Amino acid sequence: MGLNRLGLGLKFSVAVTLLILIAMIGVATLIINYQKEALRQSTFESNVAMTKNLAHDAAESLLVFDPLRLDDLVETLLDATSCSYAMITDREGRIVANTQRALLGSRLDDRDNSALLRSLREGKPLVREYVYGKEPVREYSHPITIGSEVLGLATVAYSVTTMNAAIERRLAKLREYIYLITGLMLLTGIAGAFVVSNFLTKPLKRLKDRMVDVQSGDLDVEVENPSVVRCWERLDCGKKECPSYGRLRCWAIAGTFCHGEVQGAFAQKIGDCRRCVVYRESCGNEIDELVEVFNQMLKDLKYNLLELEKANTEKARMERLSALGEMATTVAHETKNPLNAIKLAASYLKSNFEGELLTEFLTIIEQEATRLNEISSNFLGFSRPAPLHLKPCNINAVVETTVDLIRQEATERNIEIIVLKDENLPLIACDFSGIKQSLLNLLINAMDASGAGDTISVSTEAVGGGLQIVVQDTGKGIGPEELANIFRPFYTTKTRGSGLGLAIVDRIVKEHGGEIEVDSAAGKGTKFTIRLKVDAHATA
Repeated sequence: MGLNRLGLGLKFSVAVTLLILIAMIGVATLIINYQKEALRQSTFESNVAMTKNLAHDAAESLLVFDPLRLDDLVETLLDATSCSYAMITDREGRIVANTQRALLGSRLDDRDNSALLRSLREGKPLVREYVYGKEPVREYSHPITIGSEVLGLATVAYSVTTMNAAIERRLAKLREYIYLITGLMLLTGIAGAFVVSNFLTKPLKRLKDRMVDVQSGDLDVEVENPSVVRCWERLDCGKKECPSYGRLRCWAIAGTFCHGEVQGAFAQKIGDCRRCVVYRESCGNEIDELVEVFNQMLKDLKYNLLELEKANTEKARMERLSALGEMATTVAHETKNPLNAIKLAASYLKSNFEGELLTEFLTIIEQEATRLNEISSNFLGFSRPAPLHLKPCNINAVVETTVDLIRQEATERNIEIIVLKDENLPLIACDFSGIKQSLLNLLINAMDASGAGDTISVSTEAVGGGLQIVVQDTGKGIGPEELANIFRPFYTTKTRGSGLGLAIVDRIVKEHGGEIEVDSAAGKGTKFTIRLKVDAHATA
């Protein structure tokens, strides 16, 4: 509770002091531990090097067996810091030189020196630790060789206690410097924290006052920032048609004319604006930028609240549509059986009763029952789509199969169908029936929009890392108002139809990870382009 009553400046100073103290303790610990490991490694490498030098210097003397020279070599090592003993053994394990003369002439026994004997036999270096007398030592052994022949073994033992003491003496001075630096940094940090906290609290108080206003529900407040720069003055810009001309905070205004191009909204352009001299001078320090971020946050909050209200309205509309879709699905499912019964009954009457008028009306009943059945199937298929069955497919084969289904009808209506295939298309993983359904829906729409003498073209082409299918007609085209809604479910301009054809196409293409585009103008025909990505597994 006492800490909570402290002022912001004092809290900031305490926090900075603690952070500096913790940081310095951590840094000091890392430096000391690193230096200790470095000294240990250096000592280890130095001891290994001394043992190797002993083995190298003793090789010739051991070969001619010069005991005086060998004795001088091991005696010299006693002058080294922390050396406990040194010895040289011949290839038979007999001690031929030792700082402890009482052991001269004795042999290494298998019980206490099995590791040394194994190192001698294998001709490999050995490092081991054990208690020598009452003192722990680290023993380094290196084979004495001439060429590939092992003549003996050089062994040097160093006192672990003496080595650690030497390392600690070298670290003591380092600790003194670190403690001194830590004290100086703490004093500097405390003084600097008081100065900075005093600088921070004044603008933060203004910001706090405005936040209190926001808590009371006023979202029209704005924190004053005297550092704001007017962009048209700072950049000497005469583009009066720019939306930011004569206004402050150009970075928060959409559609500005910066860098020779039209910029987007705040979320799109703020990355570029932060590098602009106008923004940098307006937000000369973190407090000014905090003020600007707060002001922008309020604007975004107001905008998001409005969008949320719109979204809730749209959600309610979509829930109504969802309920309507569920009802439509239920109705479609329940009407399929009666429609099939009507169709069968009409077919039976045509087959068993004669009469031109009767046959004509029964044919109409059959056709309309079939159409209603298709509409019901479309409703069911759209509301409960079947899962995709992906397998490697040749898109050209899908195109040929689909075009064959409508070619006869197109011929009867005097509509020409042209197929242009890229024979180098790669295989693609897709649902054959789904892509076929999509193409069929596009072709049916193209035929409905075309008249006698018009042309429908279907083309395939490999593009980049995928392929595209283009269905283009020379029919009446689609107006801009209709173009924005053609993929919306249940939207249709036909007097007959469910309005689900293009919605199904859009869903199937997106389920394949592809995209569909449409380009059309009234009286100039329509062009649908389906782009699909090639699956690497399908081409293997």
